[in-house]
Parts: sequence; structure tokens; C-alpha cells
Amino acid sequence: MLYEEKRFSKFMLLVTLPGFIGLSAGLWATYVEGEGFEIMLTIFVPLLLILIDLMAFRIEIDENEIRLRGTIGFIVRKTIRIDEIISFEVKMGWVDCWAPIRFNFPAKGCIVIHRRGWDVAFTTDNPEEIAMILTTLGVPREA
Repeated sequence: MLYEEKRFSKFMLLVTLPGFIGLSAGLWATYVEGEGFEIMLTIFVPLLLILIDLMAFRIEIDENEIRLRGTIGFIVRKTIRIDEIISFEVKMGWVDCWAPIRFNFPAKGCIVIHRRGWDVAFTTDNPEEIAMILTTLGVPREA
């Protein structure tokens, strides 16, 4: 493993908190009422897993690929092979970060990976360190 970083946003926790509260209140209300509890439970569990998966993501870089995974990693995940990458660019700030596939949390910088197919962008607190690792792996940096 050449690089590993976990991105967690308190803002995302704040955004998902009403979802957690609403789902819990709905589950409790159906339990107390005695009607529709099974249906609410089958909705509650997948939505809870989705909300947990969206709260954070991990960046893992090794010699062969870049892996971007959510907290659980079954919904939010993307693997980019190093040999698929045409070039990359580093942007300071997380607001300018744009690509069709984005992993975007508040951070110091952003990496945009240009590859065959759709580009991928992700935010990081160490953009120059990731740029150094990608350059070491032979990926050209876009001017």
C-alpha cells in the first residue's frame, strides 16, 4: 500500500442525521401501532446501510490501482487501474473538482483522473502527496 487516507465529513453526518432520526421515528411508530412494522423494517435496514456508506470514503493507492470506497463499500466504490489512466490534474480546493464520477467531501485539494471512459475526481487533504505517488507510478501530470 503506497497511500491510504480516510475522508470523513461532519457536514455529511449533519446532512444524514435527519434521515437517521426520521427512519428511527418511523420504525418506532410502526412498531407501537402494530401495523406495517415488517415493511418498515425491510426499508429501514437498506436505507440505514446506504446512509452509513455515504458518510465517509477511503482512498487506497497501490502499485496497480486506486481504490475509492465508502464506509461499507458496497454502494460507493470505484477501482481505477493505473494502466487505464491517461493523465491526472491537481486542483486546490474542493469546489472546483468536477468529473462525471465524483467523491467530493470538503478538503484542501482535489485530484481529477483522466482515463479511458469517464473521468473520476476525488478530494483529499494531501493532493501533492498523491500527485507525487502517481508521478512515481508513471502517470503523466496534466499542465
